[in-house]
Amino acid sequence: MDLFCLKKLDFNYAYGRYLRVFHYIALPIVGFLVGLLVISLGGGGGAVYVGVLTAFFNIPPSIAVSTSLATTIPTTATGSFSHWKAGNVNFRFGLTMLIGGLIGSITGSFCSGLLPKGVYNKLTGIALVVLSVCMLVSKLRKKNRVDEADKGNKTKKDIIKAVCFGLLGGGMSGLIGLSGGGAIVAGLVIMGSSALETVGTSIFVLLGVAVTGFIAHLSIGNVDWKLVGLLASGTVPGAFIGPVLLKYIDKKKLEKVLQPIFFIMTLSMGVMLILK
Repeated sequence: MDLFCLKKLDFNYAYGRYLRVFHYIALPIVGFLVGLLVISLGGGGGAVYVGVLTAFFNIPPSIAVSTSLATTIPTTATGSFSHWKAGNVNFRFGLTMLIGGLIGSITGSFCSGLLPKGVYNKLTGIALVVLSVCMLVSKLRKKNRVDEADKGNKTKKDIIKAVCFGLLGGGMSGLIGLSGGGAIVAGLVIMGSSALETVGTSIFVLLGVAVTGFIAHLSIGNVDWKLVGLLASGTVPGAFIGPVLLKYIDKKKLEKVLQPIFFIMTLSMGVMLILK
């Protein structure tokens, strides 16, 4: 019996050591890929982080949400800097959306315990599906009309739209721990931003939303700082390299590729949340 217990202890120790080694190797790689791909497409990666941590690393959801938001901060900070240097950030749209995002994130965090999480998932999913349809309609309308004014000029209608999309993105972050990138990206596309401007501006907005959401969620869930460090060791280089690579791609071709990707990403995330 004692020998059996010793063998069991040895197995548990070896298995635990294997898991630790696996985490040290896998998490930076996952972080790099998420940082490279998500920052190149416009987003903070919150949904990806939460999904990976809970599904593949058995991290409890409460810890995964706070940890993902903490990891999103250095990711979006690096991405914002790189996109700013590349001239991809529209600060006039971005700052307006950020105001709405901060209000939505704080409000969502306080309301996160009022209804079951499944209800919030479905409501957010429906909102994203509606946004994806609006993106498609906006794109079709844009093809059938000639540009009449400079896209950089904000009208009162633009300001109202930007604040509303920011509120929705921030609310998603506060309610269910997502970065809110789907709503922000969809909003920028609907308002007529170019693909690269959509990517850079959305990441700038998500940086502020992630900071606010992280502070709000500290009272709800714990942060595994070791996981944050391992993920960030990969996300920061990936987030820095992504915008640099985009500079060497033909902008017209990139526009044609990214616009459908934005639509598919928003629609897919909405459907997944509805079915979750």
